[in-house]
Amino acid sequence: MVMQHISDVVSQAVGANRPPRTPNQPDPEQFRAAAGVINRLFADLQALFPAWRQSYPGQADLAAAKRSWTRALVESGVTTEEQLQWGLRRARRSNSPFWPSVGQFIQWCQPDPESLGLPSPEDAYREACAMAHPAADHSRWSHPAVRVAAREISSHDLCTLPATETRRLFIRAYEIAVRRVADGEDLSAEIPRGLPEQPAPRPADPETARRHLNRMRQLLRA
Repeated sequence: MVMQHISDVVSQAVGANRPPRTPNQPDPEQFRAAAGVINRLFADLQALFPAWRQSYPGQADLAAAKRSWTRALVESGVTTEEQLQWGLRRARRSNSPFWPSVGQFIQWCQPDPESLGLPSPEDAYREACAMAHPAADHSRWSHPAVRVAAREISSHDLCTLPATETRRLFIRAYEIAVRRVADGEDLSAEIPRGLPEQPAPRPADPETARRHLNRMRQLLRA
């Protein structure tokens, strides 16, 4: 089956006869930038989901899907090769022969904590709860993203609110922190670094002070 070229799909989706864009609508240039990868993306997904024809039995169905997916991916900010590779990696782990919805694939394209070297959301939540204890060693966070997410909830809430509530709040905050790490932000810059406490100066004993004074006098005479 010959697929319609994605440029045609994009042109139809954002054609010249469409009404003018509102400020909240994505720029058509974004659609054209995404056009080069849609065909390859669909080919990869077809290989991963052999029952794809149940969703798209004909060429017209496939062309309509490409229009819909192009728009949805761009509107969701999924426009880079790296994001699509995240999505494909998670698609390979889905163990389903059936084609995913575009919403499911967009979710797969969100940063995967483990692929970034971060703890899983569940592990991060357990760490945040443990660190909320007053006796916890707050210098031993596994990653700044966990601490930044925990700070959004507060230690008091993590200790006093129901776990169902704190888990929901933390997971959401952690998703945002993970996305920031994926975007290249250094979250460690947000963590205050206290200066080591300096010992108070002690006055010298009279004999030591006398020696220093004599030494200074000798230097002045030189």
